[in-house]
Amino acid sequence: MTGWAKGITKITRVADLGATPARVNRRTGEMFVSVRHMKAMPKEHRLFVMLHEKAHVELQTTDEVTADAKAFKEYADLGYSLNQSVKVLTSVLNEENPEHHWRMYLQLQRAKAYDYGHYGNKKIYKNG
Repeated sequence: MTGWAKGITKITRVADLGATPARVNRRTGEMFVSVRHMKAMPKEHRLFVMLHEKAHVELQTTDEVTADAKAFKEYADLGYSLNQSVKVLTSVLNEENPEHHWRMYLQLQRAKAYDYGHYGNKKIYKNG
């Protein structure tokens, strides 16, 4: 895949992207962010969304679950709230959509595993 971007090269603010807060052109590395969505989000949620889009470019993947996983790892390693990493997906995605529901579930599982692995929180698995 020569000629494809390896990272974000430009961020373009767009008034509205419809149902999505952001998208990225994997070939050029240009990220488009919806001003309408971003204005309504807490700072931590905006960061996660942008890390997710960055993951699409860095991994050259269209797979949403893979991008979620990479974004989560970077977000959590930066010390941001594990709970907020779950909340961002539940606020952006539609739980009625089976693929979206699966992504939310996986995000919760990632947060639990990270909490257990990095902070030794054994209670996280007691109630499901």
